[in-house]
Amino acid sequence: MKLSKLIITAIILLALISLSVPHGSCLDVSCRAIKARPSITYNETAWGLGYTGKGIVIAMIDTGIDDEHESLKGKFVAGVDVRKPLTPKDGSYNPDDETHHGTYTAGIGVGSGDGEGKYKGVAPDAKFVDVCIGKLRLGYHLVKSIEWCIDHKDTQWEDQPPEYWGIDILWMMVGDSDPDDELNQAINEAVDKGIIVVGAVGNAGPDNNEAGVASAADREIGVAAVDDKDTVTRNDDEICDFSSRGPRKDDSDDNLYDELQPTISAYGAGVVSAKYDTEDEYWCPGDGTCPATAHVAGVVALMLEANPDLTPAQVKQILQETAEARGTPEHPDYPFPHNKWNRSYGYGIVDAYEAVKRALELKPPEPNKAPTITIATPQNNAKVSDTITISGTALDTDGNVTNVELKFDDNNWFNVSIVSASSLQWNYTWNTKNVENGKHTIYARSFDGENYSATTSVGVNVYNEVSAGGVGKETKINPVYLITGAGIIGAVVIIVVCLLLFRRKRLTGLPTSAPPPPATGVPSPVTVPPLPVTGVPSPVTVPPPPVTGVPSITAQCPTCGNIIQITSAKRPLKVKCPKCGAGSILR
Repeated sequence: MKLSKLIITAIILLALISLSVPHGSCLDVSCRAIKARPSITYNETAWGLGYTGKGIVIAMIDTGIDDEHESLKGKFVAGVDVRKPLTPKDGSYNPDDETHHGTYTAGIGVGSGDGEGKYKGVAPDAKFVDVCIGKLRLGYHLVKSIEWCIDHKDTQWEDQPPEYWGIDILWMMVGDSDPDDELNQAINEAVDKGIIVVGAVGNAGPDNNEAGVASAADREIGVAAVDDKDTVTRNDDEICDFSSRGPRKDDSDDNLYDELQPTISAYGAGVVSAKYDTEDEYWCPGDGTCPATAHVAGVVALMLEANPDLTPAQVKQILQETAEARGTPEHPDYPFPHNKWNRSYGYGIVDAYEAVKRALELKPPEPNKAPTITIATPQNNAKVSDTITISGTALDTDGNVTNVELKFDDNNWFNVSIVSASSLQWNYTWNTKNVENGKHTIYARSFDGENYSATTSVGVNVYNEVSAGGVGKETKINPVYLITGAGIIGAVVIIVVCLLLFRRKRLTGLPTSAPPPPATGVPSPVTVPPLPVTGVPSPVTVPPPPVTGVPSITAQCPTCGNIIQITSAKRPLKVKCPKCGAGSILR
């Protein structure tokens, strides 16, 4: 084969390959060029600030959306087809894409890409409401769609978490150039109800005759198309030839600025996004202001995530002020930002990073949160002595801790010297010998820059051999470890009652007859006085008569008073009263 034929064959093969592979700026270029997605060229981006559209819902009035595509799975919130009277109108209907347009633009606005980081949309964590008007895009159906969105702006969609209830943004692919048209009046009503409306200015080209601008509503954000030239850098970006120019038709009111459409411009040439009726294919079906509008709708989602309190008027103003101005200003004598408006670029090329940053600046400050403080040592009810370290942590989540203070019992507060910081450790050395032994309470509190404070406390039991006042023992009882004084009194009462109940009582009373003889049973000698002296010189000792029995005594029962006859000489003697049965001891 000749060299010329080989060259021709190679050219044909390369051409076929180029036709089969998606080309153009894709989303990997355009999302980086608007400073939504990080890049080597632009490090300061909206995603870098932490915002990806989470919790934001965009209603897309288009030809239907194929939510089975990998880039759009899990993003369907609700849907309706206003053309079909027999389909549900409560949001439970899920239309399909009839042409390709809805799936393609949805992928630009909220697509999550192929799972490998490619073809990600501007707000990949936002979700959509599929409002289908079909491929004819009739004005009557557009008005009905906007009215349906107004009616469902606060709907609690089934199977969706609260952050994805309602409708935040309305995206439109077509409009009408007459500001007094019924469609534009419906758009203004939607904005007045709190929905941010973003619409394409149309593809009528540069020969503007006031009828070529499709986005004509006073409060609408109209978007023109810019070509990024397949580069992330914005220096070479130019307005697309097909993009409609402004201004809008004059509505003869006193507002000098509501005719300044387009509002802003974004990328609409060569953008590759999700292909309908496929699971994982991507393509670029054509250029237009609609893909540019999808970029801006995504940027608005990032702004609303950063500051959900933004009004539609504030969003439009932020976009005007932060856009990168292009072209020669049409009204340099107008006040800012209107002095930078150009009939092709509007107020300039959208800048996602600057828009989100400005949205954050307008966010109202959150109510101040009081700092927190903890006492780590000693622990509650700990027994302490000598010198100890009191320590803990102070924290302020929305500012700095300015100082920490301590006090003991009912004494005065005193400051613990620290360095101001958002989170810090503090400590204090305490000589417990300076206080009396017993229970004491340690209090700690912290302050922030706005003088908000938080307090905590622990109880301790101090015991030293010699404490303040010369006390050498514990003078107070820790109720956590010992019984209370009332408990001690109760225990004593119980013991006394038990002793009274179970002790044996002693017999009372005196013997009523002669005392008993010695226990040995041997008669004691009896001393007889001496007889008169009759010639016998000394007394004679006569032994007593032999004991013939045990003497009897009586005693009185201490319980019932019964008289008991006792004949036993044994001592001590256990006696049981025959009358009441009470037991006693006779000693």
